[in-house]
Amino acid sequence: MALNPPLTWGRTPLPVREELFILQRKGVRFEAELMGSIRRKWDVQGTLYVSTLRLCFVVEHEANTNWLSSMLGQQQPLDIESYDLPLALIRREKFNQPIFGCNNIDGECAPLPSTDGLTRFKISFHEGGVGTFLPIFFDLLNRNRHGNPSQPTGFDPAFEAAVQSGTFMRSAFIDPNDPSQIFLTSQQPQPEPEQQPQSRMSYFTSGYSGYTRLPSTNPECDDAPSAPPP
Repeated sequence: MALNPPLTWGRTPLPVREELFILQRKGVRFEAELMGSIRRKWDVQGTLYVSTLRLCFVVEHEANTNWLSSMLGQQQPLDIESYDLPLALIRREKFNQPIFGCNNIDGECAPLPSTDGLTRFKISFHEGGVGTFLPIFFDLLNRNRHGNPSQPTGFDPAFEAAVQSGTFMRSAFIDPNDPSQIFLTSQQPQPEPEQQPQSRMSYFTSGYSGYTRLPSTNPECDDAPSAPPP
């Protein structure tokens, strides 16, 4: 895991080199407990991005604003902008369909280098079904568990070509009740000119240590203990 991984100015995850984003899902509730030297908890709403490398949750500030507290000037700033869950480091994942409540996935994620402790997480889908999301998530999870995390053997050239050409999108099962949006090749997040994407090897060996981020619009996030140093 990594707290506050870098984003682009458009508030999409900064891609790692050769990372391919598969889908995004809005209207997601993200609950996490960081079991580090300082225990911390979050319960926020936002958008979940799924790639060949990770799950990346990005906070939507409007969805987490209490209008009354905001009017009274009592709204507490969030110390979380985004959160990485590398697929190769996720363990004990479980899909839940409660009788009362929405579908959700919970599990644990080991930390990346330079980050602080195991994360216990729960991702709840408040808007629609998961018929498109689940098969893609579990397929990517399985592919990342073959070989070394920095060089998984579960991805073959045919899979990557299918994603880049759009064949994957046309062949994937699309659940009409699932609002997940599958990325087209032209929709892949792009780094800003001043951002230099890191390699997958660097991601797993160094985390975001030493990476220079874009200035945050939320100063509370700059001091997060598991965030990349400013």
